[in-house]
Amino acid sequence: MNLKTMMTFMGVTIGILVGVGALLWQFGSGAAKPLDDVAGDMRLKRGEGSVVVVEFSDFQCPACASIHQPLKQVLAKFEGKVTFVHRHFPLTSIHKNALSSSHAAEAAYNQGKFFEYGDALFAKQSEWEGLANPTDAYVAYAKELGMDTSKFESDLKSNEVAERVSTDMIYANRNALSGTPTFFVNGAKVDFTNLETRLLELTK
Repeated sequence: MNLKTMMTFMGVTIGILVGVGALLWQFGSGAAKPLDDVAGDMRLKRGEGSVVVVEFSDFQCPACASIHQPLKQVLAKFEGKVTFVHRHFPLTSIHKNALSSSHAAEAAYNQGKFFEYGDALFAKQSEWEGLANPTDAYVAYAKELGMDTSKFESDLKSNEVAERVSTDMIYANRNALSGTPTFFVNGAKVDFTNLETRLLELTK
């Protein structure tokens, strides 16, 4: 190997190592990301606190359903101190109705019932997750919540609703997320098991 070839090889190697190092820094578990990178426009939010909790969630995800009520209990302890933001991350490769359930929740958002509808989807997950066509179930839940079902059905199929869910999925992929639920507190990734402890630290 002549000197010129050796120098070129060393330059490429150093470039690769620098790139890998940057990725490890960016996606390391302890590295906080800019809040906008995980929270987006914070459209689907509850609360007005200074500490921002973001959850990327899938309505067909069993783990998301199992921690849904415990999560609400944790957040209730920090009322007035925390802003909670929901973001869609339907795992379409393993959950066949994940995408359509996110669309249904967004259709409910158009009538001011996003979080109430999300509660229903998680509580009744076993009813709709295996259906070949869950539309009738989605409409039934909308009716139970007093929504205009004609508008709900129209919004369920709309491009606007699909685009809002797609935007959240882009954010999830941009942050190299691989599963749900995934939580961020003020831009830093946090396991649900450590969520309450972290909130206590930040709200003293």
